[in-house]
Amino acid sequence: MEHLSSQRFVHRDLAARNCLISSQRHVKVSALGLSKDVYNSEYYHYRQVWIPLRWMPAEAVFEDDFSTKSDVWAFGVLMWEVFSHGELPHAKLTDDEVLEGLQAGRLKLPAVDGCPSRVSKMAARCWAPSPKERPSFSELAQALADMPSDSKV
Repeated sequence: MEHLSSQRFVHRDLAARNCLISSQRHVKVSALGLSKDVYNSEYYHYRQVWIPLRWMPAEAVFEDDFSTKSDVWAFGVLMWEVFSHGELPHAKLTDDEVLEGLQAGRLKLPAVDGCPSRVSKMAARCWAPSPKERPSFSELAQALADMPSDSKV
């Protein structure tokens, strides 16, 4: 994502379901959402379009304002997905409750047991209400590279 964002590419559907892992443990970002509709419950029909609501920040949902910073928000959700072992974000909420929470600015994912505090703090920075307050993918890549090699990450 650091490379894609440096090329001003906005993914708009960054989630664990769109990440492939090679046998060498390299992650490849894809866009499988268009292939076969097996993730129907992970998309929400809003304004005539199917969107990955639970991975999107308010500005993308309500203002159709997508940027590398909306991808950073989704990356924070992706990190949460990894440490929650693939749990659906906001699984206990209906889609309408997710929309209301986003609009009110009170939608927060719970802490995940076993997730290192550095990762939790990094994810929280990704979910800053203002896109300007979110880290860049370069900052995230550096923070991940700085994690100890014996870390759970």
